[in-house]
Amino acid sequence: MSKTAKINNEDKLFKKALEVGCKMAEMQGFPLTNKNTSPAIKAKAVYLFLVEVNQITPLPADKLDGKNIKKRLALWIHHALPDDDPLK
Repeated sequence: MSKTAKINNEDKLFKKALEVGCKMAEMQGFPLTNKNTSPAIKAKAVYLFLVEVNQITPLPADKLDGKNIKKRLALWIHHALPDDDPLK
């Protein structure tokens, strides 16, 4: 996949990444969010957790914004899902 390629189902992949990332953090004893946490804060928390546990490569500091975090999380879950998953 090229760097500029559009990811199919990016929004759905992003939501799945948040769900899986929060569950992973919770299982390791790091509850990241509660029911009132905004999606932007949840996304950054999941991103930082995944960087810390070496699941994803950190973004450069100048590209650490919501749009790039969303795309990085969507790419992470896209590669983590099995080939027969409907989101792929």
